[in-house]
Amino acid sequence: MKQKIEDAHALLSQLETERKNYLTQLERRKAFLSSREILDILETKAGRAGSMATVKRWADQGYLGDWIDERETFPLLVSKQGNKRFLFPRESVLTYLYKRGYLRPSYEVLDRVQLIRNSTCCWGIITSVDRSDQHFTYQVQLEKSGEVLLSVSEEELLLIP
Repeated sequence: MKQKIEDAHALLSQLETERKNYLTQLERRKAFLSSREILDILETKAGRAGSMATVKRWADQGYLGDWIDERETFPLLVSKQGNKRFLFPRESVLTYLYKRGYLRPSYEVLDRVQLIRNSTCCWGIITSVDRSDQHFTYQVQLEKSGEVLLSVSEEELLLIP
């Protein structure tokens, strides 16, 4: 019985180590994008249907940064099908898409918007736009008070024509 308990503790220790390694690789994986994820961003943010050939061409021309092999770098994660699974640095890809105009903010500087916060509405003007990952945050100056609000999300704004 003592031997079974020792074996169970050893197995538990091994499984906890594997789990920790898995979670570490999963966290590190978030810093990269696959070709499929790049195409999904193009479709959702730019409304443009791309192709794997386009992503491959961008990668071959060096626009997406240095790629890594997903299977070699993250062996504990469930691998997808396909011969080659290249991952590209997330920030390099998003910077390239932003420069090319595929990753655009919903609002531009000097757009008049309605700010909806805590079920109250007020009018404002966008004074700056910042990109953080795939999302944009805005600096809004309120018309009534002149107060400047920092880091306003797209979900809190409505464009007024």
